Amino acid sequence: MGFKSAYLRATALPLAAILLSSAGVVAHPPRGQTVEARDGVPGLPFHTGTTPYCSFWYDNDGSMTCEDVIIAFGLSMDQFGKWNPSVTSDCENFLKGHSYCMETKDEPIMSTTTTSSPVSDATTTTITTPTKPDNGIETPSPMQPGMVSNCNKFYWVETGQHCDMIAAKEGISVSDFLTWNPKAGAKCSGLWAETYACVSVIGYTRPTRAVPDNGVQTPSPTQPGMVANCNKFRFVYEGDSCVDVAAKAGISVSDLVRWNPQVGSKCSGLWANTYACVGVMPSFRVKTRWSADCGGAVHDEVALEGGDGICVQTGCAVSALDIASEGYCPDGDIRVSYWGGSSCDGAWYGFGYGSRGQCRTLWSGGWKFKSLYLRCAKQDDDCITQNTCTYDPEPAYNLC
Repeated sequence: MGFKSAYLRATALPLAAILLSSAGVVAHPPRGQTVEARDGVPGLPFHTGTTPYCSFWYDNDGSMTCEDVIIAFGLSMDQFGKWNPSVTSDCENFLKGHSYCMETKDEPIMSTTTTSSPVSDATTTTITTPTKPDNGIETPSPMQPGMVSNCNKFYWVETGQHCDMIAAKEGISVSDFLTWNPKAGAKCSGLWAETYACVSVIGYTRPTRAVPDNGVQTPSPTQPGMVANCNKFRFVYEGDSCVDVAAKAGISVSDLVRWNPQVGSKCSGLWANTYACVGVMPSFRVKTRWSADCGGAVHDEVALEGGDGICVQTGCAVSALDIASEGYCPDGDIRVSYWGGSSCDGAWYGFGYGSRGQCRTLWSGGWKFKSLYLRCAKQDDDCITQNTCTYDPEPAYNLC
């Protein structure tokens, strides 16, 4: 097929699958396809009367009719005829094996003025150069097709970028981005690379984002009922299914539903134009270390995602906990229970506490216990502090 655009190139789909013109819906590109730069060089012969300002060409291989091409590119017959005067208003002379202009760049504005003389009336055409828009903002080029006229901030779209990536970088919502660049389309399939997109308009104020307790910047809006320890997000476009979102994020559908529980097992509660959670922060992440200063070899690395806690066997080779700075334990507090048995059983020697981002040296240097039970908990809440339990006495000899 002759298209060289981001959303029609490299596909042999019929037009009905590419553009549902009666519904006003543009289908998204094949999975894995990204935006491409427009091609300013025709691949086939073209009529000498074609506009010299053409920046994008369609190579007519005969696979589509003239009318379908005009619809697919979102042009009017007047626009198409202006740039391709060899083609008549009823699409006669649209020749296979020829290139046709579909977009222009830096084309001068044509203004027509009429002058009178005593002898006769004459019409003259004056070529004027582009000027600043009425809003006084210098607008760069080339621009996204159909960009709003009150834009006051622009973003250069690079090959491979997507609407949600740009919105995240600029601190705006995807819905705002699509409002200001409407031809990008609900699924972002009409986003053109190597053009300027609008990322702010006159009078717009960017919302300030509060940093939540977990330290993760959370975009908005989010899926209703999303888990609180989310640290990775994916924008849900109109028409996306749970399978689509999970596949793009590289996770399972069951994880997607677990982290966005109101989506439901049949995906009937997935909201479009919101951010879904596609990754979560663990309650804590810990490396067990040989050396008390958290140097030396790592014996084990564990993370708790949900659940009450986790049992860690020391193998008599652990004297410190290297606790990661990220984690979702309330206030970052981690309770350490010392056990004489290797499976968090046998004699229990009480509690210790650590916190996020800390190197926590362990009791007895690691010699008098064989396992640790780690969980999120505050010292004020433990049974020893509240005098409701008794721990076993310290062993008289090392267990390791």
